[in-house]
Amino acid sequence: MHGVEKKEGSLEFLKHVLESKHRKVYGVFYTNSFFSQRYLCRNHLLNKIEFEEDTVKLTVVTRLENVGLLEIENTLDMLVKHKAGDIPGLMPEGLFGKEDSVEPSLPEVVSVTQFLTSVDLFLVLKKPEINYQDFWIAGHRFTLINIVHQLGEEGKEPEFEQVVSLLVGEVGKLYFFSHFHDKELTKTDMKRVLDLIIDENITGKAITGVKLETESGVSSSVFPYENLISSYTTSNGDIVFGTGAGYVLIPGKDIDKYKMKCIANEKGAYRLELRYKKNTIKLYFE
Repeated sequence: MHGVEKKEGSLEFLKHVLESKHRKVYGVFYTNSFFSQRYLCRNHLLNKIEFEEDTVKLTVVTRLENVGLLEIENTLDMLVKHKAGDIPGLMPEGLFGKEDSVEPSLPEVVSVTQFLTSVDLFLVLKKPEINYQDFWIAGHRFTLINIVHQLGEEGKEPEFEQVVSLLVGEVGKLYFFSHFHDKELTKTDMKRVLDLIIDENITGKAITGVKLETESGVSSSVFPYENLISSYTTSNGDIVFGTGAGYVLIPGKDIDKYKMKCIANEKGAYRLELRYKKNTIKLYFE
């Protein structure tokens, strides 16, 4: 989260936040040394979180693209090797279609041609490093917590690193976007929402479409036909939403000129609209 002080946390701090009756997890992100892409996670933790001395045990639900199913095998090997977790119900052979193996769950449809597969990761995080950031969006307080965990032989360079990020807010809402739909957001609010979506989408919701409508009347759209829609920031500070077939770019120098609004449809899905003069960028989510 840009422009927000990062503070050092502890397991005691993590336990206090996650066990509070007034706080709720609204977003989860997981990555590790083997992941070649930034995959989504479901926006909640599975089962009960356990704290034991210098260890926290928790389960995250990753939502993987096809290439991620191969990378998850290496993750499982590393977790088992260091007794640092497991992937319940999944055997490596299941990734290659062999008989007598346990397959991941059925793929979830994102578009006509694109799917995500949910895989549960049970993690035993011993002596993790914890940092956090407190901030506000549209009058609501959030805490972004990063749990960094390294595995390897003692006295040697770590051979594996994994990070669990948790977005925690006040109870009372269903989703992260529920906090500010139909509200005009300030520029600071807008930048913080984008920070939680771009590069590492912690909302758990895939982007199902991007539409650009210009002042001149020209419009263009990006849909996840050949690939899922990714988002990232370039070295110049430009924001890109796109696939291999096309993209929509917001110049970094112009981002302060936009205003953002979050709109819910009748099916409960959300879209973000960024407006500047008569130019509009619409981001559609699951």
